[in-house]
Amino acid sequence: MSEQYKIDQMLSVEDARARILNQIDLAPVEKIGLALSFSRVLAQDIISDVDIAPFENSAMDGFALRFADVAGASETGPVTLEIVGVLGAGAVYEGKIAGGQALRIMTGAPLPAGADTVIKIEDTQVLGESAALPAGAQVLISQQPKQGANVRPRGEEALKGDVLLRSGDRISIAGVGLLASTGHTEVLVYRRPRVAILATGSELVEVSEMPGPGQIRNSNSYTLAAAVTDAGGLATLSAHVDDSREAFGAALLDAVKDHDLVVLSGGAAEGDFDYTTALVRELGELCFNRVNMRPGKAQTYGLIQDTPIFGLPGNPAAAAVGFELLVRPAIRKMLGFSALMRPQTEAVVSEDIIKKEPRRHYLRAHLSKQADGSFMVTPSKSQSSALLGALNESDCLLIVPEGLEGLRAGATARCLRIDLPEGALL
Repeated sequence: MSEQYKIDQMLSVEDARARILNQIDLAPVEKIGLALSFSRVLAQDIISDVDIAPFENSAMDGFALRFADVAGASETGPVTLEIVGVLGAGAVYEGKIAGGQALRIMTGAPLPAGADTVIKIEDTQVLGESAALPAGAQVLISQQPKQGANVRPRGEEALKGDVLLRSGDRISIAGVGLLASTGHTEVLVYRRPRVAILATGSELVEVSEMPGPGQIRNSNSYTLAAAVTDAGGLATLSAHVDDSREAFGAALLDAVKDHDLVVLSGGAAEGDFDYTTALVRELGELCFNRVNMRPGKAQTYGLIQDTPIFGLPGNPAAAAVGFELLVRPAIRKMLGFSALMRPQTEAVVSEDIIKKEPRRHYLRAHLSKQADGSFMVTPSKSQSSALLGALNESDCLLIVPEGLEGLRAGATARCLRIDLPEGALL
């Protein structure tokens, strides 16, 4: 593979992502309880074992009756029916509604035999209520309902044998309800990928420490762990590694033992203390180490003991953008999602954008909706790859294509919507 791919060439973002995804397999399947299933990705089709609903039932509190008895009812010609009982949800009326009769019924209760329509309680007048007859003796109906009104048919949601959810679907809030409705106390899902987060650099100190001269807090590990969680993975934060080739190599080999994927930040460039590319090549298989993008040209990807290794830049914004474009789709593929990339929106650029080098730019930016429904995009004032503030305030990445030509104010550009999930409809 190394000879075929020409490791040192600078790949497009699309080529880099394609090479990654071609090597990413689905995560193993596991069985989990219904209460833990929300937001997980199904590894099986969900088939209904019953009709939902299993019987005709009332959609309203009111009176179950025969439409023929109230056809033509009006203010000037009301109809009076005998109330023969009260039926709540969970109970069954053993008799049959005959002509001139009505059954007081609650929402969800089974429609009694003989009845075909339910009229809402607020559209009636109950007569003869007393201690002996709390439900009333008669009901006065002064308007004609629609035939079949307020009756939920049997199998309205699904019939026995219908496929309600499919393998690859993310289990939504409503999906949990469908699982419960069909008796699925357990369900097969793709296991959440275990992702090791490893930061390198002798300048790093822990978040709880006060940085000394030449030191900074290790923010990247926590940023990337949050990104892993948001993508659906399980992040493990390893202690940061000083700029030692031996220590870095040992940490890498330890990380691949029990993780499905390893994400490194720092050491992906070609400086004297940047060991990521060399160690991936030495310990496994290097697939690429440069991508035609800004921020973050230095993006390393390879395999060590068949475990995908991502070497992201040390600058926080560059690491976050690299994760978004290359690592997040890989995690989603492991999870079984069919939609791997966030949606894109076309927007009018609010100001001139000047480029000084030909890489594709991903500018942190903000969208605003115009009166005609179109979008305008405004890049953040600071595009430093070392700063997270602009990314925190952004809802998109404004894409400036390859080449030295920038974008003029009023031009149309594509924007990657980092505020929307994959598969969202615009």
